Amino acid sequence: MKSVRSKLITTAIVAVLAPLCAYANWNAAAKPSATAASTVCTNFSAISFTGAVAPGDTNGIPGTPQVGEIYTINVSGPGTGSFRLVGDSTGATTYAGPASVPGTLSYTITGSTTLSQGVGFYFDAGSGNVTLTAACVATAATPALGMWGIVGLASLLALLGLGFGQYRRSKGSS
Repeated sequence: MKSVRSKLITTAIVAVLAPLCAYANWNAAAKPSATAASTVCTNFSAISFTGAVAPGDTNGIPGTPQVGEIYTINVSGPGTGSFRLVGDSTGATTYAGPASVPGTLSYTITGSTTLSQGVGFYFDAGSGNVTLTAACVATAATPALGMWGIVGLASLLALLGLGFGQYRRSKGSS
């Protein structure tokens, strides 16, 4: 009797999940995981340099960054100073910082970020030679289940729960 019950539960699980899995595209070809980078992100490394800095030195890439892009600036000495990751050429919109040389600043563009004139750096103070390295990464998209995938997963959990309950009842009665 136990083997017949187990076979019935297994058959029910397969009967419910097979069409749902097919409909939910669980077996579909993989989609690209990275979002297309904005022009700002693509060209951001172009502001990298090695040279002397002074207060008010700034550079950046104009345009509109996209949500999810991560902008990073690393500054090393022997020079000194403090710098910020900014959204405009005057340094009025600060995304991250200030940080002292040597230092690294990173900022992820979010939905709440006020996108102004672009992304760049601004030195509040500085003297001597520094090496500034700028980089940007467009983050990967977050995979998610569609409506039918969630229905299939819920069905699987329900059937497994029923099967486990039947198993415990049959084990307890013998």
